[in-house]
Amino acid sequence: MGTISTAHDLGRAIRGARIQNGLSQQALASKTGQSRKFIVDLESGKETAELGASLRVANALDIHWAAPLPTPQLILDEAVRDIAHELSSGDNEFALRIAMNALKQSKMMKPEHLKKPKSTGSGRFDALLAAGARIALDGVSTRKPRWGVKLQNPWFPGADTRSMSEAFKELTIKRTPKAFADFNIFLKDNSLEMS
Repeated sequence: MGTISTAHDLGRAIRGARIQNGLSQQALASKTGQSRKFIVDLESGKETAELGASLRVANALDIHWAAPLPTPQLILDEAVRDIAHELSSGDNEFALRIAMNALKQSKMMKPEHLKKPKSTGSGRFDALLAAGARIALDGVSTRKPRWGVKLQNPWFPGADTRSMSEAFKELTIKRTPKAFADFNIFLKDNSLEMS
């Protein structure tokens, strides 16, 4: 499988796939709703061919580009946006699920660096993400994030979604990773599948 990195490469791939599928330029144009001139320009590697139309032609010929996987930073930034949205609509439980999922994904990807994301609009969630970033970077990078503010009052995220007895809170405190405890956040180590 070849690499498509220029308009010329795309044109060659489209021309080859068109011929292999037994289509004339006019037949491909009709199939994709484009003009024959557009197909001619595309196959010749014209740099200014419209991207959307070019993608429709490529898809019609089963030519697909592989997209890179999201980066840990992108996952964190998207989580911040989604958490802010859920918090604004009053769904703290779903916001917590988004945060924990993003932290789990980031931890599995073993990032070497994470920049401070925008604020979620909640000091609690900002602190949670900062603590999670430290855990994600643990053992991978010597550069720990310097962002994040310790909460003034202890926060048990689990208590936001269910009632917690004092005994369960004590167990949670004992099993909370240091990175979270440093931010005055208490959740059990298995919350991020840590051991």
